[in-house]
Formats: sequence, structure tokens, C-alpha cells
Amino acid sequence: MKFVTLLQKYCLCFCVTALLGMTLLPNAGVAQSTPVDTPEALAPSQQQVKTVVYYFHGNMRCASCRKIEAYTKEAIQSGFAKALQNGRLELQVINVDDSANEHYVQDFQLYTRSVVLERRAGNQQQQWKNLDQVWSLIRNKTAFMEYVQEQIQDMMKGA
Repeated sequence: MKFVTLLQKYCLCFCVTALLGMTLLPNAGVAQSTPVDTPEALAPSQQQVKTVVYYFHGNMRCASCRKIEAYTKEAIQSGFAKALQNGRLELQVINVDDSANEHYVQDFQLYTRSVVLERRAGNQQQQWKNLDQVWSLIRNKTAFMEYVQEQIQDMMKGA
């Protein structure tokens, strides 16, 4: 019984911290567009351009974290089945608490569990965006899925 209570406290603390972070640091999750000034990035027609959707989580996963992952997967599968099949879209679920994955925290300026979109041409990053509104939309599945699908669509178009 103590374990359940302790686990609930950790999840509650994490969720409160995440919400405070979004409130007090509103620009921390603002979409970042990072162009790469390399010849490879300037010639995407010669390389396969794809969009990667990352869901970053940690070792401790609260109900909201699991819901964000589930809604994200559903939004992708229901809206982009063909793009998933032909390789233009890819989903990666990554535990940033694993030492091999810690670099993602710096790479994408993560401050909480996040959904991040990245457009790549070959092995070169062209642009990325943190979908910071997923936490505020977690209680409205329809709005959450529309938001994620619109953002993916924009990223795939190169907007």
C-alpha cells in the first residue's frame, strides 16, 4: 500500500512540475525551427525526406504520460497510415532516462515528457518542433488528435 501511495505522489509531483514549467516558462516549449546549412539539407530532392514523431518519456510514467503516448500513436495511425507504410513518417518512443538517450534532452531542449516532430533529409535534420500543447489538450482527445495531426501535416509539407 505504501508503494502505491509513493508512486501516486511521484506521478502527482511530476505532473504538477510539468504544468508549472509550462506556465512559468511559456517560451521553453515554443516551436523551434532549426535549419541546417549543409549542402545535403539544401538538396532534399536528392534524399528521402521524412518526418519523425518522437514521444519522449522517462522511467516513471504517470497516467497522463501514457495517455499522451496512446493519443499520439492513435493520431498517427488514423491520419497517416500511408505515410507510415511508405516511410515518409516514423514514430519513435524513447526513454530519455536511459543513458544512451540523454542527448535528446539537449538536442530538443526538453524540459518535460514531450512529443517532438523532426523533418529529416537523409541523415540531416532540417527542422524540429516541440508540440508543447499536448499537456493542455490531454483532457480533450479530439482536440489533442486534431492538434497533433495538423502539426504533423504542416511539418510534412515543410511549413
